[in-house]
Amino acid sequence: MKTFKISLVLIFAIAFCIGCKKNRQAPDDVTQGLHVVDSKYVADKCGNKIVLRGVNMGNVYAVNFGLKEIEEIEKTGANSVRIVLTQQYQDWSNGGAMTAITGAKIETAINACISKGMIPILELHDYTGSANVTNDLPKATQWWTKSDIKSTLIKYQKSIIINIANEPDNGSASDATYSNANLAAIKSLRDAGYTCPLMIDASNYGKDHAVFLFKGKELIDADPLHNLIFSVHAYWPTNGAYGNYSDVKITADFAALKQSSLPIVFGEIAIADIQNGLAYNINYRLIMKLCQDNEFGYLAWWWGFNNNPGANNQLSMTPNGLFTGLQNGGKVIAVDDVNSIKNTSKKACL
Repeated sequence: MKTFKISLVLIFAIAFCIGCKKNRQAPDDVTQGLHVVDSKYVADKCGNKIVLRGVNMGNVYAVNFGLKEIEEIEKTGANSVRIVLTQQYQDWSNGGAMTAITGAKIETAINACISKGMIPILELHDYTGSANVTNDLPKATQWWTKSDIKSTLIKYQKSIIINIANEPDNGSASDATYSNANLAAIKSLRDAGYTCPLMIDASNYGKDHAVFLFKGKELIDADPLHNLIFSVHAYWPTNGAYGNYSDVKITADFAALKQSSLPIVFGEIAIADIQNGLAYNINYRLIMKLCQDNEFGYLAWWWGFNNNPGANNQLSMTPNGLFTGLQNGGKVIAVDDVNSIKNTSKKACL
């Protein structure tokens, strides 16, 4: 009888352990890859806190899909690259013909980043400045859930971040409208099987950080995985055509974001805001310092192009796409400043 009781205890113990093991290995166990901890900050699969430090790269505008540029970006010590995607792109290997982007094409950029120890942040650019986020954000989620795109990205869920749509509002959406559109997008992507962190841009071309102060917790609570990152685009010029951002205001905005304890990243910072073809200077050094002081990630806009110099513009950090070509503010952000990418970036466990 005693032996029988012991056997029963062992059976229950084994069954309990098996159940525990099964739970730990469940598909929704996001801690096995990049994930947001306590709805506050990004961590890697090893549990290390990761503060994103990197650049934006216009892969869809680059020859050979920006693979050369990714090699050059790695020389800054960046731990992340925000990859600009569009549903169609000019395929320079085919004479610049407009071509639908495929999962296989995106995979080349993902692998290039991961091989250099950089987190690929994939963003869809088609709906930038949308006047109807309720109509356009579902189009973005439909693209992410296309079988070809989804089957590729699912393989890399432990190492990627999906930025659902770049700046999908031109300032016309109310906080409630913008939040509701993103709530629907989150549900669609989670229902499709995406478990990786989802990045959401602020409203009004990414500039309105306050939407997260009002609606951030609601968005996090609605995500069954609580695995969201909120991205602000700091086109905050000192004296701009569409608003002025003093050092006092910028500092206060950072303080409010810090007080919120939300998972904040500055997904685009730049030396200037280009408005009507004119450059309005931004105190980007202050923004970099405040990101470092508050442990907020930042990604510079944008790198520059090697074999397609026609794609470069006033905000290109390096006009030839090479590390040695870094100049002016781009060089400051990448390497020179005490809070530069080179001086503050720490690699993730991918």
